[in-house]
Amino acid sequence: MVKVMIVENSSKPWVSMKMLLSSINYDIVYQTSNGYEAIEKFKVTNPDILLLDLVLSKGDGKSVLQEIKKNYPQSKIIIITLQSDKNLIDECYNLGAEACFTIPYKMKDFVNFITKLSDSSKATSEIAPIIFD
Repeated sequence: MVKVMIVENSSKPWVSMKMLLSSINYDIVYQTSNGYEAIEKFKVTNPDILLLDLVLSKGDGKSVLQEIKKNYPQSKIIIITLQSDKNLIDECYNLGAEACFTIPYKMKDFVNFITKLSDSSKATSEIAPIIFD
């Protein structure tokens, strides 16, 4: 089973995401809105995929992305955010994000991407970057 960590400031958008991921046999190993906590729990939970918002209650998603990629360069991180600033999205790719989904996005595109990412034995750089909006 694929292990997923969710780091999101608001719990409402993630209720349907959690249901969707469960329906395709993905296990939510941890969920938080705190960026500092996410970094600490990443070490313990060792998720296959991290779903990360850029706006968090403590810390920020970009810093979380940078810290986790520094310590775990093979980690697979997908940004899901309301922010559509192209420079910010480009910066996330430069820091190592596999994809950036701008809300709203097509759930089918998300499922196709996350399935390909979790099933892939290729290096993540061969899959990324992809922007969905």
